[in-house]
Amino acid sequence: MVELPAPVWLKASQNGSLGEARARAFLLNRFWVLERSVDFQGADLIIQRRITGKNLLDREAPRLGVVQVKFFGTPTTSQFVHKEYVVDESGKPRREFFLLCHSGGESEADTHIVLASELCENFPSTAKDGHDGYAVRYHHLVANDRYKVTNPSLCLDRIERQLELAEFTENRRFLSWALPSAGAELGAIEPEYREPLSNWWGNIPEGFKALKDVAQQAMIKVEEIFDLLGDVRRATDPFVAAEKIREIAYSCRGGHGWNISLPDGLDSEEFFNVCQRHKVMVDRLRDDGVLDAFIQMREVLREHVFSFLGPLLPVSPTALHRFSIHYDPLTLRVLAVDNQLQEVGEYLGFVVEMDKWRRIKGADDFEEHGVEKAVAGRVDYHWWPCKYVLRADDGKTLAETYRSADNPLYNDCLDAIFALRYGEPHELVKRFRLR
Repeated sequence: MVELPAPVWLKASQNGSLGEARARAFLLNRFWVLERSVDFQGADLIIQRRITGKNLLDREAPRLGVVQVKFFGTPTTSQFVHKEYVVDESGKPRREFFLLCHSGGESEADTHIVLASELCENFPSTAKDGHDGYAVRYHHLVANDRYKVTNPSLCLDRIERQLELAEFTENRRFLSWALPSAGAELGAIEPEYREPLSNWWGNIPEGFKALKDVAQQAMIKVEEIFDLLGDVRRATDPFVAAEKIREIAYSCRGGHGWNISLPDGLDSEEFFNVCQRHKVMVDRLRDDGVLDAFIQMREVLREHVFSFLGPLLPVSPTALHRFSIHYDPLTLRVLAVDNQLQEVGEYLGFVVEMDKWRRIKGADDFEEHGVEKAVAGRVDYHWWPCKYVLRADDGKTLAETYRSADNPLYNDCLDAIFALRYGEPHELVKRFRLR
């Protein structure tokens, strides 16, 4: 008996169920996936951050995420996403909308995720049955790894950050109406700036919060001056008004005219420069589909380095650790790390003598850490372990202290790998000037 192929409607129904099941299993690792009786705004799944202190009846309830699921059964499959699900009434992409695309059988299942902003920017607009929307074609989706979920944990982190920011935006509308003088949520920052890339400056989200702390204090000052101006306007006694004007003059000494100087800490050009650098790096790596791989390189390198160094601790005070990172320049996957310990004297070619500050006499130009050579697929590096970790931290072994320390080798090596592919990060942005 010849087995007939499944009808098109049945195959489509099976693919839809399979895609939804895969999406639900993926999302349940991090979110509550809410049940629905009918399609909600064209969404297949509704997700909510797991915040036990709030519920849907709260006035400030957690923001819901809208997830539409598509399954691509063949390479010629094309899907349609309604525009009203992707953008709000003002035409801005909805932060809480996510498109999950599934393809492949059980042994070769792939998942891709597309944000609303990416749908607007990168996928063609089209119309279907009188509705505007976006065409999502399989070949466009898999043209590179930009949208591919290569690290589920990092992908779920990004969804959660999007919902955090969407929740903040909604809360801010309420606060601006109910408490117009209150400060906004200071911890809010665009999700891309929370990607765990290394830089020389420090923690960008914490730096941004500190900057907004300064802004909030400045707002209080401005509000005080605003209130004093209101007192002048309402005064019926000129001498009462004069006293208020003296207070204003004392608070705002700006020469011959009205002036409020920026408070210290609000005009940090260095902070905005590192933000520009960070955003350029995220954009370049994400466009090539290697952002997750680049982020993972740090921990992979840490494990390679300390699987070698750990059993040898404590190392000689004059020992250099030299290693070579071999990696795939296309995928940024670490292939191997060659390690060796070498005495500083042997490396420099003379007998070393150290002063009381643990510096080598007669070798002022010696770099205690740095890239020796960098070519596509390989970076050679050395660093001086005892110059960065001298003793174990409280409650840790010496090996644990070395492993957890934020040594310069990670920034140096990852910066070199990025520069080999894209150019020096600081040369990819224009110097930011506030004045």
